Amino acid sequence: MKLYVHRRLAEIGAAQGKGYGKLVQKLLAIAFLEAGAQRVTERGVQGIDLEVALADGRQLALEVKTSEPGAPGSVAFGTKDIQGLDARAEEGYVPYFAVLGNRLLDDWILAHHEPGELAPGASYSPTRLRPYRDRALERLVAAPFEEAVARYAGRAAEGGQGALDEVLRGYDAFRIA
Repeated sequence: MKLYVHRRLAEIGAAQGKGYGKLVQKLLAIAFLEAGAQRVTERGVQGIDLEVALADGRQLALEVKTSEPGAPGSVAFGTKDIQGLDARAEEGYVPYFAVLGNRLLDDWILAHHEPGELAPGASYSPTRLRPYRDRALERLVAAPFEEAVARYAGRAAEGGQGALDEVLRGYDAFRIA
């Protein structure tokens, strides 16, 4: 990740505190839309965070996580996160964990979910997910995510989730569930 993107994300985190993770989720939704996704459904509260229909026909279910405060670089997956991905996989979606750490050199890790590999509640370094990563999918969203952060970080820091919801509603392929 470029230094200015890391700095802008830090600004969002400082301004929005606990709302940071949801804002990053919305920025990732924008990145998928900018990368040509046919449909992106975002859930702000319950269920899998993002469902994405790609132009190649794949249907993705993504549980989005950012680093936890007090545990730099690590993330935890709850039972509902894992069960939600398992349920979406049974419905034909390809399940992923989308993880963004808070260290300067951290980029998105989009890791295919393998049932039974992660224990609910345990903290994991994003490097633990690297064997399951989908590098092509990571490349698809890397530049659009950086562009979304550059374009909308100010709005996110000042207006929070509502400001990014307004941006997302401007895309025909976006849905809120």
